[in-house]
Amino acid sequence: MGIRSYYKYFSFFLIILSISSYFVGFIYGENSAGGGLADYPNVWLNLQTFLNNSIIDGVHLTTTYDTEIYHSSRTPLVYIFHKLFNPFVENEILFKRSVFFISLWVPILFYICLKQKFRKEENLLLVLISATIFLSPYFRTSSYWALEENFGLITLLLSFLFLNKFLTNANNISKDYYQLFLTVFFSSTCLYFDQKLAIIPLICFVRIIFSDKPLKLKFFSFFAYFIFSLPFIYLISIWGGIMPPMDAENRGIGNQLYFYHLGYALTIVAFYLLPLLLFKSENLLKLWKNFFSQRKNYYLISIFFIYLIYLLFFHDYGEERLLGKGFVHKTAILLFEEIFFQKVFIYFSFFFSWIIILIYLSDSLKNKLILSYFFLFSIIVFPLMQEYFDPLIILMAFTFFDSKFFINYKRSILLYFYLSILLVFSNIYYYNLIN
Repeated sequence: MGIRSYYKYFSFFLIILSISSYFVGFIYGENSAGGGLADYPNVWLNLQTFLNNSIIDGVHLTTTYDTEIYHSSRTPLVYIFHKLFNPFVENEILFKRSVFFISLWVPILFYICLKQKFRKEENLLLVLISATIFLSPYFRTSSYWALEENFGLITLLLSFLFLNKFLTNANNISKDYYQLFLTVFFSSTCLYFDQKLAIIPLICFVRIIFSDKPLKLKFFSFFAYFIFSLPFIYLISIWGGIMPPMDAENRGIGNQLYFYHLGYALTIVAFYLLPLLLFKSENLLKLWKNFFSQRKNYYLISIFFIYLIYLLFFHDYGEERLLGKGFVHKTAILLFEEIFFQKVFIYFSFFFSWIIILIYLSDSLKNKLILSYFFLFSIIVFPLMQEYFDPLIILMAFTFFDSKFFINYKRSILLYFYLSILLVFSNIYYYNLIN
């Protein structure tokens, strides 16, 4: 039996293991992201607000400052969805189970996206990659505790699927309009499920406008996006911003810029891009050497030291709140008691993360623009949570990112174990913290 056969059998075992762990985690009430137990009461409260009122009245109640009526930073689309289409909302146990099974669409759709993008790869290999979503602490916690995040991931993947179908459709006009409409619809709903996913309709719109499709289809997309934007424009008018007023005030949205968040965002994004460097080249050492052989990259590296000067002279690390900021900040606190050593560890991690991101982005302007959006997002949001990027960065890298990947079983298994380590340590960390 050859080594390739062993890889296949081992991959099949890992797939079964990840799926099994997903169901076991639900049975035991896993809280690997830490916020499930605390956030679920707000979800149930928000759901009751819409079940007990008309949709119009429920939308207007999102403007309240009363935490006993509505408490969420997102639009109420997910609760409208449950009210209209989920028959299991009257019972808390059944409601949690319904969201748990709805969330299964994320890895299923991820596999379909991979199959569409990497047509020549083996099914088992693509299933293995899609199964890594089961290892995301934040995907799992959202699934188990009926949280809002996974609905945005579902529409993100649907947007990618229909966009690709539309762009590759061989001038069948009826299919063109059908696939274009679904692309616009699902990419627009990304924004309604999660405001940070505003990048998805923007990507889709730009791809449509710069495609070789007829001008009438481009006008149709512009008109459709305008129509689907009207409810959000209405929400902005009654909220006075892009978030419900109570959460916007609590988070300080629009009041200040959190430039120190940029460094933490670098560490979080780099954490997910690091194992994907294995897929960027058949020779990782060659990729590293090519990067450092180009003079322009040294200018990009030097940008970090400008940022470091800002942190050293204009930012007080000791005044930062402990909430959020990802795994590097938590690791620094666990390893070091003195603030000085925490800062050294964190700022060195910022620099190392910047190098990883530059290497990953070295060959794609499109990827640079997409990640720039997330970095700008990190500056205006408070608190900055790792859950904002997990498993979003992995999904984006394999779908919307413009990257040529060299996929094989060895690299995919390494990615699997890399993400497994995050899951294990997240469970240990939050179990000890909560208990």
